[in-house]
Amino acid sequence: MDKHKNMDRIFGVILLLLGLALCIGVKTVFHACGQTDKGKWMACHWAEQAEMALGVSIAVTALMRLIVRSGGKKQGLALALIPQGIAAALIPNTLIKLCMMENMRCHAVMKPASIVIAVLVAVVAAVTAFMGRDE
Repeated sequence: MDKHKNMDRIFGVILLLLGLALCIGVKTVFHACGQTDKGKWMACHWAEQAEMALGVSIAVTALMRLIVRSGGKKQGLALALIPQGIAAALIPNTLIKLCMMENMRCHAVMKPASIVIAVLVAVVAAVTAFMGRDE
């Protein structure tokens, strides 16, 4: 029982860190392209904004999952993280188009980093949800 509880906490912290990495990362480390010389935003800016919002949502859901004590509620919150992760993975260039040129920062840096983090969220959330099924 203690081993399961520790693993649950570890996965919860990992989910929280992944959510924070997504929302902070798209604004700092792997941000999209900046404004044009004319002051307009490129299309990828909106993908960055959506990724940041989903990152916040993932982080808040993961934090709630860490705080809640009920096994069923924890499992429900973990299940809620799966579609959030999938949606975050689909945003760059599927749901929101990125720049036209494949060598732009949004394609080369933001897209792969966002997809990797988002897929990790979905996978860790799925493992966590099905790990707690026996409770």
